[in-house]
Amino acid sequence: MKLPEAPEPRETREPRETQKLTQKALMTRQRIMETAWRLFATKGYDQTTMREIATEASCSLGLTYRYFASKEDLVLELYRWLVLQLEELIPLLPATSIADRFHQLMHELLEVMTPHRLTLVALSGAALNPLSRAGVFGEEGAEVRRRARASYRLLVERAGDIPRASQVEDLATILYGLQLALVLFWLQDLSPERRQTEALLQFIHELLERLRPLLRLPWIAHLLARFAHIVGPLLGSEG
Repeated sequence: MKLPEAPEPRETREPRETQKLTQKALMTRQRIMETAWRLFATKGYDQTTMREIATEASCSLGLTYRYFASKEDLVLELYRWLVLQLEELIPLLPATSIADRFHQLMHELLEVMTPHRLTLVALSGAALNPLSRAGVFGEEGAEVRRRARASYRLLVERAGDIPRASQVEDLATILYGLQLALVLFWLQDLSPERRQTEALLQFIHELLERLRPLLRLPWIAHLLARFAHIVGPLLGSEG
């Protein structure tokens, strides 16, 4: 399973502690991350220990803890890497409709995630536990959710059929929620070549295309805003 190369440190994206590391230290940190993700996929998240990660990464346990205080920190690092892919993919999308941009983004994002599918499956239990530090919806993941939602705001703002300004935030929230639901479906999809996921992607594309013109109707806009207001706090909305 091919794992990603470490991204270059970025002042606004990388955790502050990584910005001061030497190149050798960054490589060691990356090796520990890759090892952990591989072990999560092959042994399971709960069954993998920090000692095993250190041994497989050819590091001392103390050095491993120096970079990552717990397994949860290694999971959060995977979330940060995934949201970085989102931040890099969206600015490259063509200025087509919201439906087309979301459809293309999901294809590209799932392709990027495919090498980590078994890791993400192994993390499903912890990821959906709001009381776990490794939970997608937990307090530790708040930064990732805010960044992801900001990326979807950009997807909407640069679309060829950009809605009224008052609806941009609501649509960003809903599209981010759709992404999370799609990824969960994709992780559970055992159909040949993930055909059910592809069918769901096509259905959502058609649904978004049909619903987009209806946003001009006040009652539809009101329902959209109400729904976004309910789920928004869970998905990184500050309003």
